[in-house]
Amino acid sequence: MTRFFNVPSLTTILICSSLSAISTQVLSATINVSENLIVSEVNDKSIEHGFIGTKYAFELGQGEHALVVRYKDVFEDLDFAEERLVESQDFVVKFTITDQKLLKLSTIEIKNLAGAEHFAKSPELKLKDSHDNQLTVTLEKVADYKLAKQVDIAVNTLASKQMIQRKLPALVTTANVTKTANNTTKAIAVNTSAQVNSLAMLKYWWQNASNDEKQRFRQFTKVN
Repeated sequence: MTRFFNVPSLTTILICSSLSAISTQVLSATINVSENLIVSEVNDKSIEHGFIGTKYAFELGQGEHALVVRYKDVFEDLDFAEERLVESQDFVVKFTITDQKLLKLSTIEIKNLAGAEHFAKSPELKLKDSHDNQLTVTLEKVADYKLAKQVDIAVNTLASKQMIQRKLPALVTTANVTKTANNTTKAIAVNTSAQVNSLAMLKYWWQNASNDEKQRFRQFTKVN
């Protein structure tokens, strides 16, 4: 028996597929990284570099992004007539993608060994789109970035704990004792999590406090 496709249904499928493909293209951008930058993490996800070579191109969506990168290059040491490897510590590059389709992340111009060694201690990067417009990038130490993430988790956890505590009285009055017990257990777990992360919060605020604020905090700890 010969079967024919339902024309309206087939048309709908084709239109939806096309819109999905267009939407994916609009929301994604390709960022190419210069070969003297090694990317180890993209948005807190580790990057696996294969045996064939290092990965220098990444597909990213619209919004805020954070890359953990390391500078690595080889320069000739004229004094000793040999090549020298110059490598920096890992650092974080933060930026925001809006409607860009193609981006290029690179170092500033590094002409010689002395320039490379200076750059390794104090990195400076450029992020440009396909029209050569420069985008804003922020560089951070990995430790500071990770600490700020821990603080965000602690704050969100504390907010969740407060929400659960507000809901607990209403839950206690319900007939479902089992569900109430489960929610009480979750509230206790959230509270414990918040306490564990309090150290991260203290470190974060201490690092961002002014000298005067630190002095007043020292006086507070002595009194209390």
